[in-house]
Amino acid sequence: MLLISKDVVKFSVLVGLSAIFIDAAIAHGLFWDNDPYWTYWITKTFLITTVFLFGTAWIGLGIWQGLALTAVHTAILEVYYQWLAPVGLPQEPEWLDFNHLWVTGVPAHYLAILAGYFLALWLWRRNRLTPPALYADDRTAWQATRGFSLYALIVAVVVLVLDGVLTQLILLQDFPGLTFFVQHLLIGFVFVAVWTAYGGAHDIQRWLVGSLLLALIWVSYSMYLGPRGLPLEAPTYSGYNDLWWRSFPGAFVAALVGWGLCERLVSRRLILPTTVILALCALFLPNSGLAQEPLPVEKGTNALYASAKASGQGIRVVGANPVDMNSNQPIEGTISIETWEMGNRWSHVQNTDAMRVVASFTSGGARYEISIDKPMPRHPLGQYTTWSGVVYDHDMHGDTGIGTGKLPKMRPDIALWGWAEVKRDGAVLALMAPAHVMVTSRGPMPGVMLEINTEDKALTGEPEGYINVMWHHIDALEMPTAHTNTRLVVGWIALIGITALFGVLSWRAPGDARRVRQS
Repeated sequence: MLLISKDVVKFSVLVGLSAIFIDAAIAHGLFWDNDPYWTYWITKTFLITTVFLFGTAWIGLGIWQGLALTAVHTAILEVYYQWLAPVGLPQEPEWLDFNHLWVTGVPAHYLAILAGYFLALWLWRRNRLTPPALYADDRTAWQATRGFSLYALIVAVVVLVLDGVLTQLILLQDFPGLTFFVQHLLIGFVFVAVWTAYGGAHDIQRWLVGSLLLALIWVSYSMYLGPRGLPLEAPTYSGYNDLWWRSFPGAFVAALVGWGLCERLVSRRLILPTTVILALCALFLPNSGLAQEPLPVEKGTNALYASAKASGQGIRVVGANPVDMNSNQPIEGTISIETWEMGNRWSHVQNTDAMRVVASFTSGGARYEISIDKPMPRHPLGQYTTWSGVVYDHDMHGDTGIGTGKLPKMRPDIALWGWAEVKRDGAVLALMAPAHVMVTSRGPMPGVMLEINTEDKALTGEPEGYINVMWHHIDALEMPTAHTNTRLVVGWIALIGITALFGVLSWRAPGDARRVRQS
């Protein structure tokens, strides 16, 4: 189906917004559990809109057009982030590795953008055959508009109250704060109004899909922007399990029940008194026993735990070059590492990882004791990302732009950045020295490496200004493999499922050109 110029622009903008939403909610929210930051979101939205605007102008819209144009967009996107730009800007640059770009990146991005295209196509076809409302005079039209806005507000309030009871008090067992409800009411009202106006005919599809999208919007807002606890508690952000295993299903059920209830009550003129009763009941939520409990800092972070140990003989780098592993002297000692990876969002208010590293060794006749329990959520000079302190199974060094390029490219099982307390023969050398630890079970440099002040060589009391020690044998290594694989499987199922859902809906939509010709 070919469109005129104005419709091409409208449809392409709709695709851009729908696709970037699915990408944020499902691909980065549920599948990768990370945030590529603002430059990525804005640039990609314009890239999606550009590809689909130009392509739709030439080949029109439809199922096969969406499949083809999404493939073109995905190829351009991967090439762009391979060679032209890192993610993380303007905060911290991170050049994506091969796995995130080509192994999981291509199919995940393709499915996410295609799902957004199918969602836009479904809405477009539903609206094409929806006749415009006709009114006898301006006063009648004005009254209908007032009723429409009141309906959207009432639905948002009812769904929000049900979500407060089901999700916040029953599933999460926590009162999220007044600010949380105000933010969700604003989002809910606007979405319900938009969906009521542009969701097409009143039917079960509009109700089910609208409830699904509202739940996804609320959860995505909580992941990227919306804190819990305000205004009386310090702002905190929910982790993966609380977002996707509790908040999302709770919000979806609340939307289904609340929206469906309002649809039934409208015809019986009972919607307004029912809403007043629910709103009065909601006033008692802050006074419940659960609401009185303060929100712990660690609540809902759902951290991924990993640990490692090494002991015995190792080496210490000596000389002017802190990463010249051939210039060394022997050491004897132990190191134990525990890490908790809280998520990969770009604000350390949202997530700051936790760590506990204890190392002791003898070198050159001196006894060293090093402890690290303060994460480094940002590189002091912003030269590269530290992933809020901890990252698992990610490329660094070499040509990656992460860490020094004087070391070969490697993929540590565990990598962390933190602030170390350093003692030599019982005397404190530093209380907050920048530290980097890598646990690598495979690759060019297997073992456990502990670096202190290797970038600026400013460790007071040490002749060379740094410490770099390495144990070549790992005694024990524990990784959150099962949890990581579960998240990936759930993410794939969600990506494939939502793409199939909107694909079927758009294909069966009454605005399909084939069905119009047949009729």
